Amino acid sequence: MEVLLKRLNDAGVRYVVIGGQAMLQEGMPRFTLDWDLFIPPRDSMNFAKINETLADELDMELVPFDPKSGEGFIQTYQTRHGIIQFHQALPGLPEFDLVESRSVIHDYRGVPVKYLCLDDLLSSKIAISRDKDSDDILFLRMKKAAENKQNQTR
Repeated sequence: MEVLLKRLNDAGVRYVVIGGQAMLQEGMPRFTLDWDLFIPPRDSMNFAKINETLADELDMELVPFDPKSGEGFIQTYQTRHGIIQFHQALPGLPEFDLVESRSVIHDYRGVPVKYLCLDDLLSSKIAISRDKDSDDILFLRMKKAAENKQNQTR
């Protein structure tokens, strides 16, 4: 997947990694097969960059979310490098620009990648609140409490 992430970075695509891959970066051991990317829903230039950059990987173009029909909220693609899901909105999170400004950069196999910050990751997991997220929520709450305690002792 680092090949696709590097291509997106080189093209200046705006995205923030969410979901299972973000949980892995926070230290939660889990199994996930896909990469979930949060993208700005009304940035036509970003859509054009994604479609141009990944033209050889996507079987159809990524399109903006249609608020009337609800179509395009999440778009899933199988690529040679793995499954990518593009999310144009995320429960529990503010607008993309704020999420992006609070994101944290981690190295993924030599590629700098933006991931949800701990607070946003926890907020999104709580808002979605699927059964399979309960362990993630517990882990993130414990990590946040440990960080808060450590900050108080400084």
